[in-house]
Amino acid sequence: MCGIAVIFGENAECQQSELLQMIARMESRGEVTETFIHPQVVTGTRRLKIVDREASQQPIFNPNRDKLVVFNGEIFNFAELRSQLAEKYPLKTHGDTETILYAFEEYGEKCVDLFEGQFAFVIVDLKENKLFFARDPLGIIPLYFVRDSQFLYIASTIKALTHLNQPIEVLSPGCYQWSDLPPVQYFQPQISSQTATLEEFLPQLKTTLVGAIQRRTETDLPIGVIYSGGLDSSIVLSQAIKYHPQVTAFTIGCEGSEDFAISQRFCRDRGIKQVVISLQPEDFRRHDIKAAIQESELTEYGDIINAAISLKLFAKIHEAGIKVVLGGDGSDELFGGYEMYGLEMTDSNRQNLFFYKLMNLHRTELQRVDRCSMAFGVETRVPFLAKPVLDLALATPQTWKINDGFEKWCLRQAFQDELPDYIIKRHKNPLSHSSGLHEWIRRYKWCFRHDYDREQYRLHDSLKKDFSAILRENKYSVDLALMATKYSQDYSRFDLLLEGIKASVRTAIFQWRSR
Repeated sequence: MCGIAVIFGENAECQQSELLQMIARMESRGEVTETFIHPQVVTGTRRLKIVDREASQQPIFNPNRDKLVVFNGEIFNFAELRSQLAEKYPLKTHGDTETILYAFEEYGEKCVDLFEGQFAFVIVDLKENKLFFARDPLGIIPLYFVRDSQFLYIASTIKALTHLNQPIEVLSPGCYQWSDLPPVQYFQPQISSQTATLEEFLPQLKTTLVGAIQRRTETDLPIGVIYSGGLDSSIVLSQAIKYHPQVTAFTIGCEGSEDFAISQRFCRDRGIKQVVISLQPEDFRRHDIKAAIQESELTEYGDIINAAISLKLFAKIHEAGIKVVLGGDGSDELFGGYEMYGLEMTDSNRQNLFFYKLMNLHRTELQRVDRCSMAFGVETRVPFLAKPVLDLALATPQTWKINDGFEKWCLRQAFQDELPDYIIKRHKNPLSHSSGLHEWIRRYKWCFRHDYDREQYRLHDSLKKDFSAILRENKYSVDLALMATKYSQDYSRFDLLLEGIKASVRTAIFQWRSR
C-alpha cells in the first residue's frame, strides 16, 4: 500500500512543486518517496514496502519505456497472472505492480476483471499521450482527482488535492476511466439465485472465506488481526494463525467491557499473542476529534467517532512494528449484520438497502480503515470483501443471513466447528459501542462541522447525517430513507448541542456506576 500522486498534461514537468505538496500531504502512507518527471506527466509515490520491497520501485515501465504504472494496493492473485504473462513479457521484479502493467498491455481495459485484490492504479501511455486509471470493485483503495483547464491531478487522498482549491471528484468503486473520456463502470453488484442446498452451501462458504484469509496472510512480515471478540474478527483470527507463524491480535476498548473479556478468553484458549489497548475517557480530547476528522476525511458522524478510536488502535499497531493487518470489515454488509436488515420490507427494498450499504462502503467504513491505518503506515487487508466471497454473498438467500434470531446466521453455521459457543452465540456490537467509548466521543459532535470545513473537505463533499438517523427520521421506511439520502442535510446545531448534553449526562452516569 502507498500514496500515489499524478499530474498529467502538457508541460506537466512545470508542476513539480504541486507534486511535492501532494506527496507531502500523504507522507504517512509510505516509507520512501519515488518520483518521475516528464514533459507529459509527473508522478510521485509514497511507498510502503511490503511486496518485493527493494525491486518494485515506482513508477514501473515497460521495455520500450512508453508506458508506466503507479499503484496502490495488493493484487492477491498476481502470482497466477504473472506465470501466464511470463512467456510473453520480460518480468524483472517479483511484485504485483509490474504484473498490472503487463496485464494491461495484454488485455487492455479488461485487465481489471482479472485482478483479485484491493487496488487503485494509474497507467500512462506516453506514446499516445493518454492516461488510464482504475479502482477495485468495492473501492477498498481510494482514488480522487481534480481536472482544470490544463491538467489532470490524481491522488490517494482528498487532503492531497485541497490546496488546488478546485472541486475534488472521486473515481467510484468498480470503475475505470481514460483521461479524455467519462468513467466506465466495469462492476455492478447483481443478485443471483442460489442453486446449492444449505448443506452444500455452508462448506462452500467456509472454503471460499478461508481461501481469502489465507491469501491475505501471504507475506514474510509479521501480521496483526484487529480483534474485537466478535464473530467476524474471530473467524479471521482463527484462520490466520493456521497460515502465518507470527500473528498478533490487537484489541481496543475499556477495561471490564464484554469485548475485553471475550477476546482475552479466546486468545488465552488458543495461545494467541494479544495486545490490549485500554482506553479511558481522558484519552479523548478536543484535539483527538480534530485529528480524526483531518486524517479520516469522512462525511458521516458515526464514522468519525469510530475513526477517533481507530487512530488510537493503529498507533499501537505501528508501535508494535506491524505493517500488515487483517480485519473483519464488510461482513455485516454482506451477511446481514445490521439491525436494519431485519426490518419488515419488500424484497425490492431489501435489495436496494443491501446495494446502498455495499456500494457506500468506500466512503464510510473502508475509508475509515484506509485513512486511519495509513496514517501510521499500516496496510489493512479485508478478506470478507474478496471477490469470490462477494459473489457468494450476492447469491445467499436472506433466510440464510438472518435466521433463528441471529444475524450472519450462515457464517455461524459454517464456522461452528472452529469457534466456541461464547463467540458463535454472541450478537454483534458496533465498534464504538462495544468498546464502551461511544458516549465519550459523542460529546464533541457539535464541533465536527467546524473542523471538517476548516480542512476544506467540502471541495469534495459536505458533512452529512448518519444513514441510521435518516432511516429513523423516515420511520424505518427503507425506500423513503434511500430517497432522502440524495437530499440529506447536516444535523441542526440545536440537535448537535442537545445530543452533546445527553452524551455528557450518560457519560457521567457511566463513570459514577464504574466507581
